[in-house]
Amino acid sequence: MVSDLLIAVARHGQTDSNARGLWVGSGDDPLNDTGKKQAVELAQSLSDFKFDFVLSSDKRRAIETAMIVSKTLNIPVLGHHSTLRDREYGQLEGLTTEQIRDKYGIEMKSLSREIDDIDSTEAVSSVMGRVRDFVSTAMDVFSGKRLIVITHGAFIRSFYEMYVGNSDGIRFTNCSNFIVKFSGGNTEVVRDIVTI
Repeated sequence: MVSDLLIAVARHGQTDSNARGLWVGSGDDPLNDTGKKQAVELAQSLSDFKFDFVLSSDKRRAIETAMIVSKTLNIPVLGHHSTLRDREYGQLEGLTTEQIRDKYGIEMKSLSREIDDIDSTEAVSSVMGRVRDFVSTAMDVFSGKRLIVITHGAFIRSFYEMYVGNSDGIRFTNCSNFIVKFSGGNTEVVRDIVTI
């Protein structure tokens, strides 16, 4: 018998690249001081839900966020997985939103499917495939558990669009998060987006 699965999906804390407004999906910056404080606030915002453990992407900013959440809530980190990484932005890596608009004529908002064809950029469908794979595996492996997932902007936005609803106009800031429950083939929003 399959039990419920509760997942809090959270974006990592702030890095210096985030503070500068750079698109750096493949980058591996550490958290800055603001990001470390945000991670503590994230943990505190999730404390009432009695989570069992934390998972994160294998990027440094997500690992550090997960470790702070783990320490604050006194729950284990079960691993760091490449499936949970951000979107690869290819030639757009390290550019600001304004630079991308000036160079390519594209407004970077929502999931920005307009950049799918730019060299070395990961298509939104690929990110969504990773989200789908993660949820499928989590439902098998972690049935009956409550987990916190520390991930990145494109992953959290894709997850939201796939399992909650349209994310247009929503800004997933650092450590913003939401909680969903998977039960019997249905998805229920337990708590919608909280901004840290």
